[in-house]
Amino acid sequence: MPRDVDHDQRRREIVVAVWTIVARRGIEGVTLRGVAAEAGVSMGRVQHYFGTRDELVRHACRLMVEGAQAEHAAQGEALPPVERLRLLVHRAVPTTPGFTRGVAVWTAFHAKSVDDPEIATILADAHRGGILEGAALVVEARGRGDLPDGEDADALALRLLALAEGYGARVLVGSLDAADALAALDREIGRIGGAPDAR
Repeated sequence: MPRDVDHDQRRREIVVAVWTIVARRGIEGVTLRGVAAEAGVSMGRVQHYFGTRDELVRHACRLMVEGAQAEHAAQGEALPPVERLRLLVHRAVPTTPGFTRGVAVWTAFHAKSVDDPEIATILADAHRGGILEGAALVVEARGRGDLPDGEDADALALRLLALAEGYGARVLVGSLDAADALAALDREIGRIGGAPDAR
């Protein structure tokens, strides 16, 4: 009797191997043969799901975006909007070895977007989605009286997220401590009235 095959799970196992290779050697280090070896599967299985290296890299980028969005939604589900906004901003700053590898992979996808229009579109959509989510949280927090009215919600979300990404890049290369970056972001949120105890 034929076994049920979870094709999504098989694709994910292959994609995790891509992320591992990108974290170690960059996107230039990704080959179908290398991914098969890293995933512990046959070359034929990789080619069954992904016809080309570019298709595989793009799928890995798309899955990383979807995973980050799902993780953020799950983490903030029961939190008030200001705390969800803080989580959204904080997720750009790597705070653990695993998180650092993830940010390194994310940064590699950004570099690849310069010569891959499809990856550029995936990332641009993700950035727009982050701004929309941040702006919606600002509006929700203002509606509850947790944040004062003021700067346009979209502009505020863009400013906070861009600042967080800049701090995250500095943490990634070791020129800024993650705790200092998070404290600076909390102070910035405090300036707009979202963290009364911010230093």
